[in-house]
Amino acid sequence: MFRHGGEIMASDKSCGMKDTVLALGALFNALPDAMLVVDGQGRIVFSNAAVSSILGYTADELIGKSLGCLIPERQRNVHASHFTQFHESGKPAPMGVRPIRQALHKSGREVPISNSVANLDLNGERFSVAVMRDGGEIQSEITEATVQAETDLLTGVGSRLCLSRFMQAALAASSPFSLLFLDLKKFKPFNDNYGHEVGDKVLQIVAKRLQAQIRSEDLATRFGGDEFVLVFNGSIGIELLEQRAASIAASVVRPFHIGELSSSVGVSIGGAIFPRDGGSEAELLKVADQNMYQAKQFDVPYYVGKRK
Repeated sequence: MFRHGGEIMASDKSCGMKDTVLALGALFNALPDAMLVVDGQGRIVFSNAAVSSILGYTADELIGKSLGCLIPERQRNVHASHFTQFHESGKPAPMGVRPIRQALHKSGREVPISNSVANLDLNGERFSVAVMRDGGEIQSEITEATVQAETDLLTGVGSRLCLSRFMQAALAASSPFSLLFLDLKKFKPFNDNYGHEVGDKVLQIVAKRLQAQIRSEDLATRFGGDEFVLVFNGSIGIELLEQRAASIAASVVRPFHIGELSSSVGVSIGGAIFPRDGGSEAELLKVADQNMYQAKQFDVPYYVGKRK
């Protein structure tokens, strides 16, 4: 049914299908994604032009070759078994983005791809259609999306998701760390009296000051609204955490200037230490939040718990 050169042709047995088959070939060649059609013996019977941009082969070079030539040698036996099972099962696979796998480029190097597969029955014969995308581009898109999701767009510090992942990684590794939970005081009047644009600039100023107070291995995040959380990597005693809280409080409350406006905000800070104050993300944030309210109650800038 398929002829060398990437042009789909009908055999004498299937003359009635010729127009349909030719139309499918035109459709496959118009697709931006790379596409291969493979017969039941694992031979490539069609390749569209987009395959070249990913794997380096022209359509003519691939027609008639075994699909195994595109699979790294260490994976060929497993792939062949999976292909046979899928080709015979008749169960369609969703044509969406799949996990990143390695394919063999014409040059011999391995390249990341994402592929989806579906079976196609034509005139009593079954073919498997594989749609491939550049895995490197997908990985870049995923990385960019992850960075956006883990960044607070207003202030540029980490998001709540970033905080959770950071803490979960440290907890899983049983790596000691401490955190400070900050709540700004006298912030609401900036929104009420000057508008949200000024309020946003205040948050941006505070975020920059917090980033200047931490090391490269630490993390500054915006927890929500006018609340921030700082996480400090490594073992730390309560005395040092108090020193850090005092330095951060002094930095936050410094006067700032926005246009003709000259003002300042206050801050209440609560601290927690892992593993002293809890063994989970929820427990540690709860302790830090409670200690922050203790600081408000005592009318002091920070409270990190009683010394034991």
